[in-house]
Amino acid sequence: MAWAVKRTDTFLDSLRDIRKNKEALAELDKKLKRLQENPLHMGGWLSGELHGKKSTRISRKYRLIFTLDEMEKVVYLNWIDHRKTAYD
Repeated sequence: MAWAVKRTDTFLDSLRDIRKNKEALAELDKKLKRLQENPLHMGGWLSGELHGKKSTRISRKYRLIFTLDEMEKVVYLNWIDHRKTAYD
Protein backbone atom coordinates (compact mmCIF):
# COMPACT_ATOMS: atom_id res chain seq x y z
CA MET A 1 0.00 0.00 0.00
CA ALA A 2 1.34 3.42 -0.95
CA TRP A 3 1.82 6.06 1.68
CA ALA A 4 -0.13 9.32 1.45
CA VAL A 5 1.96 12.50 1.31
CA LYS A 6 0.48 15.61 2.92
CA ARG A 7 1.97 19.07 2.70
CA THR A 8 1.78 21.31 5.75
CA ASP A 9 1.27 25.07 5.53
CA THR A 10 4.84 25.53 6.78
CA PHE A 11 6.12 23.32 3.96
CA LEU A 12 4.17 25.29 1.35
CA ASP A 13 5.58 28.57 2.73
CA SER A 14 9.14 27.23 2.68
CA LEU A 15 8.67 25.83 -0.83
CA ARG A 16 8.20 29.38 -2.14
CA ASP A 17 11.83 30.09 -1.32
CA ILE A 18 13.10 27.45 -3.76
CA ARG A 19 10.46 27.65 -6.49
CA LYS A 20 12.96 29.16 -8.96
CA ASN A 21 15.51 26.39 -8.44
CA LYS A 22 14.49 23.90 -11.16
CA GLU A 23 17.12 21.34 -10.14
CA ALA A 24 15.84 21.25 -6.55
CA LEU A 25 12.21 21.02 -7.69
CA ALA A 26 12.99 18.11 -10.00
CA GLU A 27 14.81 16.28 -7.21
CA LEU A 28 11.97 17.04 -4.79
CA ASP A 29 9.53 15.45 -7.21
CA LYS A 30 11.65 12.28 -7.32
CA LYS A 31 11.91 12.18 -3.53
CA LEU A 32 8.15 12.58 -3.13
CA LYS A 33 7.60 9.53 -5.34
CA ARG A 34 10.06 7.54 -3.24
CA LEU A 35 8.37 8.74 -0.04
CA GLN A 36 5.08 7.35 -1.30
CA GLU A 37 6.70 3.96 -1.84
CA ASN A 38 8.62 3.53 1.42
CA PRO A 39 9.53 6.51 3.62
CA LEU A 40 10.91 4.29 6.38
CA HIS A 41 14.05 3.65 4.32
CA MET A 42 14.62 7.27 3.30
CA GLY A 43 16.62 9.88 5.13
CA GLY A 44 17.78 9.80 8.70
CA TRP A 45 16.09 10.25 12.04
CA LEU A 46 16.79 13.55 13.77
CA SER A 47 17.56 14.10 17.43
CA GLY A 48 17.20 16.86 19.99
CA GLU A 49 14.37 19.31 19.39
CA LEU A 50 13.61 17.61 16.07
CA HIS A 51 13.32 14.11 17.58
CA GLY A 52 10.65 12.11 15.75
CA LYS A 53 11.26 13.80 12.42
CA LYS A 54 13.33 12.61 9.47
CA SER A 55 15.51 14.54 7.04
CA THR A 56 16.57 13.82 3.47
CA ARG A 57 18.78 15.73 1.07
CA ILE A 58 17.29 17.63 -1.88
CA SER A 59 20.00 18.40 -4.43
CA ARG A 60 23.14 19.49 -2.60
CA LYS A 61 21.81 22.61 -0.93
CA TYR A 62 18.48 21.74 0.68
CA ARG A 63 17.02 19.43 3.29
CA LEU A 64 13.45 18.17 3.44
CA ILE A 65 12.15 17.60 6.96
CA PHE A 66 9.22 15.22 7.28
CA THR A 67 7.23 13.27 9.87
CA LEU A 68 5.74 9.81 9.57
CA ASP A 69 2.43 8.49 10.87
CA GLU A 70 3.03 4.76 10.60
CA MET A 71 -0.46 3.80 11.77
CA GLU A 72 -2.20 5.86 9.05
CA LYS A 73 0.62 5.47 6.48
CA VAL A 74 0.91 9.24 6.03
CA VAL A 75 4.05 11.30 5.39
CA TYR A 76 3.75 14.92 6.54
CA LEU A 77 6.12 17.30 4.75
CA ASN A 78 7.11 19.79 7.45
CA TRP A 79 9.50 22.15 5.66
CA ILE A 80 12.31 22.44 3.15
CA ASP A 81 15.22 24.77 3.75
CA HIS A 82 18.87 25.40 2.95
CA ARG A 83 21.04 22.85 4.69
CA LYS A 84 22.75 25.47 6.85
CA THR A 85 19.48 26.65 8.42
CA ALA A 86 17.15 23.63 8.04
CA TYR A 87 17.72 22.43 11.59
CA ASP A 88 17.47 25.79 13.39
